[in-house]
Amino acid sequence: MKKILGILVLTGLFFSCQKSKESASENTSNESFEKERTAFFSNLKAPAEAAAQLQATAADFNASLLSNPANAAQYATDEVKAAANLGIYLADLNYSIAFKQSNNSKDLFAAAHSLSKAIGVEQSILDFLMKRYSDNLAQNDSVKAVVNELFSKSTTGLQGTDREKLVGIAMSAYQIENLHLALGTIEMFPKDILPDDARIQILVPVFRMVLEQRQNVENINGFLKSIADPNAPNYAYYSTAFEELLGVYQRLNVDEKIANNQGAELMNDAVVAELSEKVKAIRNQVISY
Repeated sequence: MKKILGILVLTGLFFSCQKSKESASENTSNESFEKERTAFFSNLKAPAEAAAQLQATAADFNASLLSNPANAAQYATDEVKAAANLGIYLADLNYSIAFKQSNNSKDLFAAAHSLSKAIGVEQSILDFLMKRYSDNLAQNDSVKAVVNELFSKSTTGLQGTDREKLVGIAMSAYQIENLHLALGTIEMFPKDILPDDARIQILVPVFRMVLEQRQNVENINGFLKSIADPNAPNYAYYSTAFEELLGVYQRLNVDEKIANNQGAELMNDAVVAELSEKVKAIRNQVISY
């Protein structure tokens, strides 16, 4: 009898310890997620920042860099695809507005509007924003304000809900598209109009913006890893892709170059091509259907 009681006591202690370990592990996991979530949402940039920096160069608007808004319906049937391509369209929309391309902006807003609905933004909010957008099409600054609000409702507006994981996917693609637009601007800037030094001087601010996006890439990567689900390969893909992109930044020794004001030294065809290749690979995966 004593032996049986002893075994029962030991068994109880064992399961108690196991539960304590599981509880501690769960608490650590929750703390890690909260940390990554806070870093992610607190560092979302104002939508127009990246586009404004591109518009400030002497580069022309390039419609070939945009994702086709006619494909929006193809993405709407899968919420992860919808979230990712919402990010793509929001970046393209900001780019079009910065260059005052109203026809492109109208189509891109409609695409972003429809995918915002697909990821769970309230219909009443979207209807209100669509009306405001339509009423202000002729006023670029007013349109920009509406797009900023759409961005907010589709990102921080979903924080703390069961849809916030989709925001991580949307912002990963938004980041990729901003990098795509910047690197595309550099690659396609004419090489036969200005001397090399003058051309580089114009494009250095754009390339510096690309280099300084490393912190955003890290924040998004941290959030993606915290939400990655091994049973949901779409989430896992984005986490892996951003890990690889971050590896490119690390190999380029970006932080040290920027700290020493040597960012211009990195702007050569080989470096631009390496970053572009990785960004294009991720982007092609996002916009495929």
